[in-house]
Amino acid sequence: MRRWLSIVLGCVSALLVAGLTVGFPPEHAATYARDAVAADHSEASKAGAAILAAGGNAADAAAATMLALGVVNPASSGLGGGGFALYYCANDRTLTFLDFRERAPRAASGAMFALESERREGPASAPSQLGGLAAGVPGEPAGIEALVRRFGNLSLGEVVAPALRLAEEGFTVSKALSAMGSAFESQIRKDPVMTTWDLRPGATLRRPSLARVLRAFAEKGAAVIYGGVIGQEIATSVQKHGGIMTLQDLRAYRVRTRKPLETTAFGYRWVTAPPPSAGGFTMIQSLSILEQAVGAAPRYGAPLLHAMAESWKGPFLDRQRYFGDPDQVILPLDKMMNESRIRARAKLAADGKAHPSSDYDLPIEWTGTEVFAPDNAGTSHFCVVDAAGNVASVTTTVNLPFGARFTGGGIVMNDEMDDFASGVGKANAFGLVGGARNLPGPWKRPVSTMSPTIVLQNDEPALCVGASGGSRIVTATQQVAMNVLLHGMSAAQAVAAPRIHHQGVPETLRVETIVPLDSALRDALLSRGHQIDSIHNVANVQLIHVEHSVEPAGERRLHAASDPRKGGRPAGH
Repeated sequence: MRRWLSIVLGCVSALLVAGLTVGFPPEHAATYARDAVAADHSEASKAGAAILAAGGNAADAAAATMLALGVVNPASSGLGGGGFALYYCANDRTLTFLDFRERAPRAASGAMFALESERREGPASAPSQLGGLAAGVPGEPAGIEALVRRFGNLSLGEVVAPALRLAEEGFTVSKALSAMGSAFESQIRKDPVMTTWDLRPGATLRRPSLARVLRAFAEKGAAVIYGGVIGQEIATSVQKHGGIMTLQDLRAYRVRTRKPLETTAFGYRWVTAPPPSAGGFTMIQSLSILEQAVGAAPRYGAPLLHAMAESWKGPFLDRQRYFGDPDQVILPLDKMMNESRIRARAKLAADGKAHPSSDYDLPIEWTGTEVFAPDNAGTSHFCVVDAAGNVASVTTTVNLPFGARFTGGGIVMNDEMDDFASGVGKANAFGLVGGARNLPGPWKRPVSTMSPTIVLQNDEPALCVGASGGSRIVTATQQVAMNVLLHGMSAAQAVAAPRIHHQGVPETLRVETIVPLDSALRDALLSRGHQIDSIHNVANVQLIHVEHSVEPAGERRLHAASDPRKGGRPAGH
């Protein structure tokens, strides 16, 4: 089944990048003086920029961008999904991480997908991927409300307005959305809402059922989605499709505020996602390994690419063994980041040979197995920088394209339950092997790879970056960030450059076909023992590079780039 899904998504990628391999369009990057938004759809970037022009700050613009993305690209995100937001407040220089990740219904159990033998029509058709059991309790409505109320300047109604206009008046169907619609057509056409959509590229699509929800959300806030008529419609639809979510599950949802993970490497302070994301941990450990393996000023080339691939193998194994919902399990992060452990992995990464992932498996002597009972309480990434210097790095998702491929209350529902381990040792749609600590459980959040990141230099934001693309999110985010900060590439060059990916299992180093790696670099990696396989693209990255000018003092330029692999464009002033 995973091979089928990979083939389908590969074909979609091929459709999206046809004709682009000789050079990406220049519109994917731009420089602004005052503020900027970089999203993977031009209408979403425009929505955020409009809110900034109306007096909103980065939090307001992030909320508006998120809502607009849910309208114009329902294959990737929306109110039926969830995500993470990393927010830098310029006034007090604080960094806050909001976890609005979806969570399992209260009736979920570790064995609920143990006998996943059922397959229905089309790709990604296991019970954890398609239908009611696949849907987690959505977190995006609560996340948007928390972002605006904690940090914003504008009312929720003002922030919702651009998305509501798009839903009511319509928007042009992008090539990306059309390609995804074609790949999953047999499934989405069974839904009474999605079957009405004209997903031909260039067609105008209106979403009146979602507009109804947005109007209610603008007036009454997230409570209208987590309760009342809309909440009941969601719960009823989930149950009709074989799920176990109840209205009480919706009412009990809460956003979590968590302490971000961070490290200092290569002269920068890297701040990123904490658990339940394993992506942030993967990045900061990889950076720590690389600084020891290749030195403080590595040049772009085969030695660095080799060491980078090796540096990811151990953290991905740690993800499998130790990661789970931090509200319910104890995570030994300090032990995983122990200096002797990093030195051992760096020594292997520096010896010039590709090692089997098992060489990087350094088990921790640890007995912390306590589990806490819960209290009663498709993916897109975008970046926003406002005129005051506030920064929002946000990743939001419905997991696989069109989520669980049904709607509830007019909202496309996620299939985030596939990010749990369906069984110990079983892999999900992205080939990530599950461990016992990430089995489903009551009100539990699944482990993620989403890695919204802000990099600082001299206590000032230098880069906002993140990606969409499943297990490839963190490796793509890290490479693009290093392209800008270490290799001096422009924002446009950094997102357009070739990327590689290794996640430990399988034992293959993946290289892109959309932007092929130089043949000499490929040969050099093969000579080091890497098994190389091709993939159409390694995730989709958005970034804003904040360039502070020395003269005149205090001036800055915002270099924004939306990954041309998905066709996005930035906006700003």
